[in-house]
Amino acid sequence: MTQPQYCFDNQIVKRTVLPKWLDDYIFNHLGARYSRCNSDMTVLDWGHSEILSYLGTYFPRSYAESYSIFCQFLNNTDFYKECESVKILDFGCGTGGEIVGVADAFVRCRPNVDKIKVRAVDGNQYALNRFDEIVDEFNHRGKLCIETNLSAVKIDDFYDLNILDAIIDDDYDLIISFKAVCEFVTKQQFEEKNAYEYLIKFMFPKLSDKGVMFLADVTSRNEVAREWLPNLMDIGIRDAGVPVINRNTGHSQIFSVSHSRKKDDISKIAWRLIAK
Repeated sequence: MTQPQYCFDNQIVKRTVLPKWLDDYIFNHLGARYSRCNSDMTVLDWGHSEILSYLGTYFPRSYAESYSIFCQFLNNTDFYKECESVKILDFGCGTGGEIVGVADAFVRCRPNVDKIKVRAVDGNQYALNRFDEIVDEFNHRGKLCIETNLSAVKIDDFYDLNILDAIIDDDYDLIISFKAVCEFVTKQQFEEKNAYEYLIKFMFPKLSDKGVMFLADVTSRNEVAREWLPNLMDIGIRDAGVPVINRNTGHSQIFSVSHSRKKDDISKIAWRLIAK
């Protein structure tokens, strides 16, 4: 059954400050570096040094985007109000900024939830290592526990999705793909198929009856596909035939995150919330 829509104020820039402990941990303990890159990125192929630059630049952005959206989502709906634990699949998790953002949103808006069970999948082992370290630090700092099951799976084409069937379950309360599908588009890993449509059709049946799927991606024009990524996302959602319960208005939503290496770092994403 399609859920009713709710209202987001997408015109106001969402400003977030990275939590002090998280700021200190990624920059001073893990050695993250702030270094912007505006080209089409393929993080799957990056080494240790490049992942540290990603951690210092894009992890804080993902945290802020995820935290802002899910705080508003939880404050405006009844999702997960009766849950003590939430089961999440994160496809293309990277270093985990979006998961820590979701976790802090639950801490703020759903104190009834004391455990988040995350199946996290990514093709870059260096990114997964940082994800694991950050989650371990998070778990030492509060009541909410993130229980992770990390899988290093590199998807080279759509046939490799069969590998995921062997390692992921059904009945997820939340499925996230956060700024990951753009890499599949850039590398043409699904040939001429719409990567968003293909992944939605694969992931959507794995939601629980009251589950939600969250898609977010960068808003640039992809030079390989010769199309704006938000347009490709909307075409994929339409052709997959799934209901959108909410989305950013216009082309993108603007977010700002401040941390010790950068004040008011601006990012833009296109996002869609899909529910059964």
